[in-house]
Amino acid sequence: MANWIGLRLEMTSMSIKPTIAIIGASSMVGSRFCELASWANLIKTDRNGNTPLDITQEKSIDNFFKKYNFDYLILFSAFTDVDKAEKQRNDKGADCWQINTQGVKKTAAACKKYQKKLILISTDFVFDGTAGPYSENDPTGPNYRKVSWYGISKAEGEKAGLQNANSTVLRIAYPYRSKFAKKDDIVKRILKLYDCGKLYPMFDDQFTTPTLIDDLSPAIRLLISKNVSGIFHVASEKVTSQYLFAKNVLEIFGRDTKNLQKQSAVEFLMSSKKTPRPIRGGLKVNKIINLGYKPTDWQNGIKIIYKQSDGALIENLDS
Repeated sequence: MANWIGLRLEMTSMSIKPTIAIIGASSMVGSRFCELASWANLIKTDRNGNTPLDITQEKSIDNFFKKYNFDYLILFSAFTDVDKAEKQRNDKGADCWQINTQGVKKTAAACKKYQKKLILISTDFVFDGTAGPYSENDPTGPNYRKVSWYGISKAEGEKAGLQNANSTVLRIAYPYRSKFAKKDDIVKRILKLYDCGKLYPMFDDQFTTPTLIDDLSPAIRLLISKNVSGIFHVASEKVTSQYLFAKNVLEIFGRDTKNLQKQSAVEFLMSSKKTPRPIRGGLKVNKIINLGYKPTDWQNGIKIIYKQSDGALIENLDS
């Protein structure tokens, strides 16, 4: 009887749409969430959008919180150019640190001040990629010399966000989606490089758990309905290598894979001064599964975006 009553209360609580402020509503991940989250009332904002908000400026944040009434705030905004971020390494005055760490710190402080619940979108790049896939209980890093500056800035942002007891960090890994003209993801990049004859050899010893962005809407809806906080992962339960992922993308989108080549990520990164990236990365998702949501595995995810795009994922993108 107690379980039945609890279920009825949970369903009743979600029958009234929660109001959610979305920071980064036009981003690749945030915009797809907005498209799918019909179960919520959304207040959409961006740094340069119709409702501007700059998370690096306390006054901008405070003005937004004073003007709008909402229950939750989801922070999608981030500095995500990993290679550009690496050029800013140890420069805490540059954009990467100011947005991913200081911006989160300022936003979390406002959530605490105005008693709003924060959901922060983060990444598997917070880990050094030597022992993945990682669970929510694994410490970030731990060897920060093997973590990119982007990953370090996100890890420190997580710490700032989690200072609030009712905050949630939702980590994803190599997100991809159907058509989005503003930015490439891992699927679009593979197809575009292939179509212009520039697809480089794919790593067969770099492992990850790509996230279908469509999974975020039902996962966040569940987290809100359960009124939980802490760290959660949303990614493919199955691990894949970069090479195997690329092979499947090309096959499903009707490209020939006979000339697809392999190379070693370990050797490549050792022989160059490239930005550090997780080799054995990825995220374990047992926690969100046990809560009641099973994320899409990477093989089915590729098939889903193929159907959503009618097989023409990159037709409207520049080559």
